Amino acid sequence: MTEIHAHVVTTALLRKGFVKIEASHHTMFWLVSAGRRRGIRTRLSHGQRKVDDSLLSDIARELHLSKRDLLRFIQCEISYDDYVELLVRRGQLRP
Repeated sequence: MTEIHAHVVTTALLRKGFVKIEASHHTMFWLVSAGRRRGIRTRLSHGQRKVDDSLLSDIARELHLSKRDLLRFIQCEISYDDYVELLVRRGQLRP
């Protein structure tokens, strides 16, 4: 079972073009591309310390990645440009 510290996930998202927005119960992360906030987003609960297997699967689905690709994304094996290109190829994002 995979478990990752929440700050590692947060840092990876912020480095890969996501902006952080504090909401009442969650911290929202929205993808910004070409200067605009896009419809791709995920969230973490306030005070979340660890991200378990189940939440990693949810985040992967929301970001249109496989769980394996999400782990590569978090470990910086997939860059921002690679991620955006992947989303464009899959029809999830318009250039």
